Amino acid sequence: MKFSYPLVAIVLALAGLAGCAHRPAATYLPAAPAAAVVAPQLLFLSCRMTAETTGSRLQVLRAEVVAGTLKMPDSEADAPDFVRVTQLDGQGQHLAQARVSHPLRRRVEHVAADQRTFQRSEVVLPTAEFFVRMALQPTAASIRVEEVADGRTTLLSELPVPPKS
Repeated sequence: MKFSYPLVAIVLALAGLAGCAHRPAATYLPAAPAAAVVAPQLLFLSCRMTAETTGSRLQVLRAEVVAGTLKMPDSEADAPDFVRVTQLDGQGQHLAQARVSHPLRRRVEHVAADQRTFQRSEVVLPTAEFFVRMALQPTAASIRVEEVADGRTTLLSELPVPPKS
């Protein structure tokens, strides 16, 4: 069988174009827009509570949001009387909460009248300050502060989430 050089050259050229094409190892894909990642934030809330004849009154001394995370979660108050701070979203749904021992009702230990045993008593203060630190939820829109005392829950204040400082 006799082959002519022009025919062999054409066959080899077509084979080279058809079967030996190199594909790139990677192709460029434009980056998808990154989802907005919210950095962790903390809410610091300082308040003063005052006992009045009509109930307790709350004064927010300072509300501040800063970047950061909790090193250790705060333990929740296990006392029967406490103040509950709740984060709410725009629809009023609960997102997170923290409990603080009631600032106006302190339990103290002292030596009993027999001078041999200890006794526990409750002291009711006219005014006291307290502090709450909690991780701020990204969708939180407001902060609700409630007093839970004597089996009743009373709304003390509801404030918008402060802007990040």
